[in-house]
Amino acid sequence: MRQNTDADRILTIAEQGLEGHLYDAIEKEKVVITFSGSEGGSSTSDTMAYYYRQNGISALGVTLFAGIDTGKFLDKVPLEYVENAIRYLKDQGYKKIAVDGISKGSEYALLAASMFEDISCVIARVPSYFVSEGMIGKKRTSGDSCWSYQRKSLNYVPYKIKQFNVIKQFIAHREFNILDYNTNKDIGSEAIIPMERIQGPILLISTEADTVWPSVQQADYIKEYLLDHNFPYEIMNLKYQYISHFAISMRRNEGLLKLLFKTERKYPNECAADRADITSKVIDFIQNHW
Repeated sequence: MRQNTDADRILTIAEQGLEGHLYDAIEKEKVVITFSGSEGGSSTSDTMAYYYRQNGISALGVTLFAGIDTGKFLDKVPLEYVENAIRYLKDQGYKKIAVDGISKGSEYALLAASMFEDISCVIARVPSYFVSEGMIGKKRTSGDSCWSYQRKSLNYVPYKIKQFNVIKQFIAHREFNILDYNTNKDIGSEAIIPMERIQGPILLISTEADTVWPSVQQADYIKEYLLDHNFPYEIMNLKYQYISHFAISMRRNEGLLKLLFKTERKYPNECAADRADITSKVIDFIQNHW
């Protein structure tokens, strides 16, 4: 079933080679392509795109998987979705294209920007610097890469276990906490995203309260990696104390966040302040640093 959206245009794989919703702010100078994380679907990417338009910036929320005509799972998701989105947006008259991804979507955003030179700005929220193994639903690894290009799987870092017990972890930690699954991986150089190829500024956003993966350490790695490769563009590395892994502004479902994450229950005002600050700094970065 198609999710409710107040987007201006609905894009389909059959017609445009991607599934997504365009939030058009009229201004054709800049546009941001948004990507959700491992939850899939279009709700998160739409929410991100909606807030851009609310601030006068056009955005295209792209559904990576678990959509209407996409694949069902986070497994071999094509980078062609971005390639097709770039073509579509240029045809609409947009001149500068950025990408903004959260969690697994940050991997996809960084990869896309490293591959397609038309992307000239990256927002990577609670990022990862390497390609991980895919997932079949929420409980089982896929045995293949999250991402693909030209029908070839990209090099990836496998999980050390093949079955996840998210419920057991939730009971043990009294929150959604899968850090045990996402730390101490054997990260080979072939799976590290070649971020030095990105043709524009990068904004990194991470949180010390992350219970999904160590986003602060991973954001720090990205910054150091880029500096070691003499990256010529601006790198802004923002770190927060309270907000959960879900580091975007919310239109709804605040109650679900409190159910999932201790920090959202214990520090609701601080998390709200972090969210407001993130939104403000992201908009400023797009408007004034890119």
